[in-house]
Amino acid sequence: MNRLPQSVSLDLQGTRGVGTWLINHMKSFFEKSSQDLSPAKGKKAKGTKSYLPRKNTAAYAILITLHRAKTSGKDFMMKQELIDAAEASGLSRDAIGPNKSKAKQSYGKDWYTGWSCMKTLLSNRLVTKWSNPAKYMLTQEGEGTARDCLSRSGLDDSARPLTIIGAHNTSAMDPSVARHSPELVSDSSLTKKKSNCYRQVQATNYEGIICCDSDSEEPCGKDIPLKGMEPITSCGPPDISRPFQGTPKLQSSTMGSAKLAMPPRRANENFLEAYEVILILDDREKFGSRSRKVADNICSLSHFAVDVRQLPVGDGIWIARHKEDHKEYVLDFIVERKEVMDLDGSIEDNRYRDQKLRMKRCGLRKLIYLVEGDLNRAPKRVKTACFTTEILDGFDVQRTTGFADTQKRYVDLTRSVIAYYDASFSIVGKASPVCPTYDDFKRKCYDLKKKTVSDIFGCQLMQVPQVTEEAAQAVVELYPTPLLLAKAYSILGGDTSAQEKMLKKKNEMVNAGASRNIFHLIWGDG
Repeated sequence: MNRLPQSVSLDLQGTRGVGTWLINHMKSFFEKSSQDLSPAKGKKAKGTKSYLPRKNTAAYAILITLHRAKTSGKDFMMKQELIDAAEASGLSRDAIGPNKSKAKQSYGKDWYTGWSCMKTLLSNRLVTKWSNPAKYMLTQEGEGTARDCLSRSGLDDSARPLTIIGAHNTSAMDPSVARHSPELVSDSSLTKKKSNCYRQVQATNYEGIICCDSDSEEPCGKDIPLKGMEPITSCGPPDISRPFQGTPKLQSSTMGSAKLAMPPRRANENFLEAYEVILILDDREKFGSRSRKVADNICSLSHFAVDVRQLPVGDGIWIARHKEDHKEYVLDFIVERKEVMDLDGSIEDNRYRDQKLRMKRCGLRKLIYLVEGDLNRAPKRVKTACFTTEILDGFDVQRTTGFADTQKRYVDLTRSVIAYYDASFSIVGKASPVCPTYDDFKRKCYDLKKKTVSDIFGCQLMQVPQVTEEAAQAVVELYPTPLLLAKAYSILGGDTSAQEKMLKKKNEMVNAGASRNIFHLIWGDG
């Protein structure tokens, strides 16, 4: 019995019907072990498992960035250099560096940054750190983990040239690339049906654009969705429809007063053969010093050109540059990007209202408001602002989870803008408005910064009790100056009741209390 494990021997001896012969027979099965191999009571056997970061996390982006640097001949990276490169890669859904927003940081999670994962990478010996200032390099185990991350991502890690242009660069996008490149056709599932009718474009990877008209009050027609819908077979020009509550998608309605402006077209000219579409990012955007790297990364995700300039309004626009005379025309789309905490700060100091007003007056019809970050962690006023911006102001409010998602959204928006103009360019009539040149657009927007009597009157009205921003705007549209409003009151003579109700009857945006209070401000006694 001495070669039989003690626990087995005791179990057999205590089992009814088991005698000495059976116990001796069992000895042959335990020749190689004489110890108790059962795990201790209450404990589970542990296996060694290497650390593998989840996809689109900061650790995931840092490992791949270090791996790419090493394969290009750079053995180590400095801290800020690594943060900038990892963020520009677009591999992390959250920002890696600290949040530089001027808004107050009032949440516990705001003190956590993606860089905090470096402690985990160091403790798991995937990255090594030395020197002062610190230098970071992948270990041998880290290289294997980085390769695992790349294989899981499905990324093609081969380097390819970027198509970044300057303000005076006249390089053009090859029409064959624009029509047949995997990024524009396969990856985003953009398909075209060439016919004499309107060609429907579908983009399965894009949540889309809501085409909202800031000028027209006419009812909207049928939708032309980009995602998950059947191609349209009816003949006729593309439309632009009202904002849709739900998954954003590129829509269109009857091309009346709400039709999009088009660049000039010569006879039998095709859009992509005549023009190169360029995404323009504002150089004062809160990407900071990373603006050029962000442009590089967006360009690496696609085959269209990206430029960084100082924009008079908005954070992103699209221009169409003619391939022969190199004249630049501003397309009918504009984006204002706001990080959640920056949006909160802009509401507090009234930048939010001013920026929306400038976008409405800039002359472009498709207004997109891109909110970046988690709205659930933001104050209620931020959610309210998003709701009113979409429902009352007619903007297309789009949301992204973070910095990396915002870059991908710019790519998707650009693809949809290109697809829309390529499909609509050859079928619109001569009555379609012409896109302004880039210089004319800048000149008009700079003129908008000048304060007018109507602007000051609107600000005064918003200080009146019960007068909302929308009510003040409605009054200013009816009566641009206090003098015109006073003359309207004088026409009613001494009928105080009619004077108090006048603005409410003129526009439903002005409620009874606001109408009465404005009357007493302009015309009342004392």
